[in-house]
Amino acid sequence: MDDTVVFLLFWLLQSSYKLLNIILRLTFNRCFMFGQTDAGRTRSLKVKIIGRAKSRGASAVHEVPGLDNFIFYFDSQVEDIETEINKPEVSLYGFTTEFAFFSVVSPGQSVWDGVFSTVEQFNKARYLILVPIRDLYKIVETANSTQNKKIFFLQHTDRCGSTLVTAMFKRLPDMQVFSVPESLYSAYYLYHVHCAVSLDQYKNMVRAAVSIHCLTPHKMVFFKLNSVACTSQMNMLYDLFPHSRTVFLSRNSTDVISSMTRIINTHSQSCRLLGWSRDSLVNDGVWATEKHNIPRDIAGILLHNWTACMEALDAAKMPVKAFTYEALVADPKEFAEDILRFFDLPDMHVGDMVKAMEMDSQKGTRVSRSNLKPIKSA
Repeated sequence: MDDTVVFLLFWLLQSSYKLLNIILRLTFNRCFMFGQTDAGRTRSLKVKIIGRAKSRGASAVHEVPGLDNFIFYFDSQVEDIETEINKPEVSLYGFTTEFAFFSVVSPGQSVWDGVFSTVEQFNKARYLILVPIRDLYKIVETANSTQNKKIFFLQHTDRCGSTLVTAMFKRLPDMQVFSVPESLYSAYYLYHVHCAVSLDQYKNMVRAAVSIHCLTPHKMVFFKLNSVACTSQMNMLYDLFPHSRTVFLSRNSTDVISSMTRIINTHSQSCRLLGWSRDSLVNDGVWATEKHNIPRDIAGILLHNWTACMEALDAAKMPVKAFTYEALVADPKEFAEDILRFFDLPDMHVGDMVKAMEMDSQKGTRVSRSNLKPIKSA
């Protein structure tokens, strides 16, 4: 069955379930989703997932995290939330205006081992933990998790070897790598797309997202961020974490547009006809240009977003080391040595990093080399 049809059927079911819970909440002050609703607004909750679907369709590489993509019921209240979110199977997934929500996978699993963390968080989650925003901020303030961490950010133009560079850094000891953490993307959506939070609230969410991820025992953390949308956060991240270092990876616009078009070709036809594919690209770039000024055609949007990324690089208020895909493939060893030098890290593991070039860094995903469809000629 077409993945878009699956989501529409899920949406009908989820909407009906949500309506039932609203009626129960108003009538009995209790519901299946949140238990006793007064407590649900003031306490951290653990909910059991019984259904999920991607609004972008199964072909989407990542899904904007939101509670509406899940059908769940109340499991229990979480008394010691700080201990709970420090468990390796628990990871910050996204935000609403009221909650930060965490993905909970089976014990022994980690969502950070896969190519894209968002896919792991969405597909493998058995539970969600909903934490009132104010409680999360208290944990961030007391934990001070970023003080003794080396924090590295990878910004990029998309389809430029960023996943390969991420795979290189996964080979370094004592380095925790976060590949496209959706928490920062979720905060972006609340501020830039939904206009549901203020700028100060947005900054607090971004600070909390990085700080919670830094609760890891590793001494160094490497963030590969969402292209375009999170490129808008470059200066904000530096303001919040001035000891961090940022690199920027790009590729020529022609090849980026060609590669992105191949990805869009993997989306279902109905997903494209309904405009979901286009809308996701537009929403990623609304921080740079108002919606009505963004081009109508896909190629035009992709060029607009690529240009916005390059302009953000030019507008960076801190030193940013710029690299290119072309330099990466021309001399991987020199590339690795150069980026390690900028991060002030030893180069003793360069040989192991270069070995990442020997395999498809996106193998097993919908954007692997074997899955991408060729561009149809006119």
